[in-house]
Amino acid sequence: MNKKEANEIKKLFTPANCAISRICGCYVDGEKNKKTELKEAFLSLPEEEAFKYFAIFRSALSGTVGKNMVNMEFPLKAEEEGGTQNFLLKLRDSQLKDDALTEEFYDRIIANYDYGENYYIILIHCAYDIPARSADGLEMEDASDFVYEFIQCVICPVKLSKAGLCYNSEADTIENSIRGWLVEAPDTGFLFPAFTDRNTDIHGLLYYSKNPEQMPEQLIGQVLGCERPMSAKSQNSG
Repeated sequence: MNKKEANEIKKLFTPANCAISRICGCYVDGEKNKKTELKEAFLSLPEEEAFKYFAIFRSALSGTVGKNMVNMEFPLKAEEEGGTQNFLLKLRDSQLKDDALTEEFYDRIIANYDYGENYYIILIHCAYDIPARSADGLEMEDASDFVYEFIQCVICPVKLSKAGLCYNSEADTIENSIRGWLVEAPDTGFLFPAFTDRNTDIHGLLYYSKNPEQMPEQLIGQVLGCERPMSAKSQNSG
C-alpha cells in the first residue's frame, strides 16, 4: 500500500463516508485481565463517541509509509489452515459477529503484547464499495465493481488524566477536577487485508506503529505471523 491508498481508506472514517459496520473492543489492565468489552453496530454509537473513534482509526493510517506504516507479507505457512493469516481471514469473514473468534483474537493479543499498563484493543469491520476511476483519475460514483472488506485493529494506551483544577458551570466554582482514565491515540495497529492497487490483497497487511523504533516483535510474529522488518533508522545505520 502507498500513501494515496492509505488516504483513500482514511476517508472512510468520517461521518459522510463511514464504511464501518461493526465495532468490538476489549479494555485490558496492567495484569492482562479483561476488564470490560464492547460489541455493537458502529452506527448505533452516540455521535460524539463515533467522532472520537474516527480520529483514532485515522491516526493509525497516518505518518510515513516505510516508517510508521509498514507493508508486511505473510509467509506461505501463515495462509494454511490454522495459520495466522487464515485466522485473520476467518475473523474478517465473520464480520466480528462470532464471539468465540473475537475472544480468541483478544487472547492472542493479550498473550503476546508486552505492555505492562492498561490498554484498549479496538477492532472494526468495514465494507468499501471501491469507486471505479476514469482514465483521468476521476472517481465514478456509480461504477463500483469490487467491494474491499477489511478489519482494522488498534491498540491504545489508557492513562489516568492529570490532576488539576476545573470550572464547574453548575455550581459556578473552580474546584478540583475528577481524574479519569483516558483512551489515547494508538501505539500500534494493523489493516487487513492490504488495499494494494486499490483492491483486496489477502497476502499482505499494513502495520502501523506510532514509534517505528519500538515495534512489538512478539505481537507481529505470533499474532500476525509476519516478520518484523528492520526500521528505517536501523537500515540506515547498517
